[in-house]
Amino acid sequence: MKAFTISAVCLILFSCSSPQKKMYYYYEGPIQGTTFHITYEWNKDLAPEIDSLLQNFNKSLSNYDENSVVSKINNNISTETDELFDEMFNMSFEVYKKSDGAFDITVAPVVNAWGFGWIKKTETEIPDSAEIAKIIKSVGMDKMHLADGKITKDFPESMIVTNAIAQGLSVDYVSDYLFGLGLSNFLVEIGGEVYCYGVNGRGEPWRIGVDKPVDGSGYENRENQIIINLSGYAIATSGNYRKYIENNNQKYGHSIDPRTGFPAENSLLSVSVIGESCMLCDAWATAFMVCGLDKSLEILKSNSEINAYFIYKDTDGQTKVKMTDGFGKYISE
Repeated sequence: MKAFTISAVCLILFSCSSPQKKMYYYYEGPIQGTTFHITYEWNKDLAPEIDSLLQNFNKSLSNYDENSVVSKINNNISTETDELFDEMFNMSFEVYKKSDGAFDITVAPVVNAWGFGWIKKTETEIPDSAEIAKIIKSVGMDKMHLADGKITKDFPESMIVTNAIAQGLSVDYVSDYLFGLGLSNFLVEIGGEVYCYGVNGRGEPWRIGVDKPVDGSGYENRENQIIINLSGYAIATSGNYRKYIENNNQKYGHSIDPRTGFPAENSLLSVSVIGESCMLCDAWATAFMVCGLDKSLEILKSNSEINAYFIYKDTDGQTKVKMTDGFGKYISE
């Protein structure tokens, strides 16, 4: 896991204070257009410190903050990048290359045109081929360049959308902070992406549910497909069953193929990826939803960092499951 530079002030304060009995704390709230839930065992409430971390994260990578680093880059305002942005950009470029462009954070103009980005559309009309052909000219990570703390663009219209990787990175960011304090038992969940370590308050392994891909399901009526046990690993899930638009009785999922500008058409309903880095899991879960089952399994043959669980429809319309050999060991009996 990436170790970020985080202020040592809190560490000094903790070392100078008198020891207190450890207990499990739970903290939740809104962030990045979604929510977070964090459980940890420690000798004090860390809510103020966690808030500070998340605010710092937003200042770098939130598309919803017009003064963030990524927003200034999108608006062609001269700005220096920071450690968080550089880490996100470099990992994105790595997955971009390995996925043959199926993962691409510069798909932002297309995502916004479809109504899945931070710029919301008031109408439900879908973009036509001519509009997509015009927009997609500025899409491609090979058209943006990071050097010496600056982003340069081949096209000023190019923009970055962070939601396919930033939530995973924010999980790593908070988890690294908790590790730095010496915590041995914690779970960090942001926008459905999770990293956990140690055990829960009952002294048992952390149990994480993978949702059944049911259209229209939400937090109030979700149902588990499987339960997994995790410690020292992250899990990220991507799917099209909750976030989609309808037009003329046709559904369009939010997994946009950056190479075509249109929603990916394949049999996948959802993908869950397990690995040590939540940022890496988040990016690959998105990439696999675009790649489809066969291409994803081919990529996984040469990628030992992650394991994946696929839910898909077969040619008869039946829901099926396929997973890598290493994923099964995490599934709770």
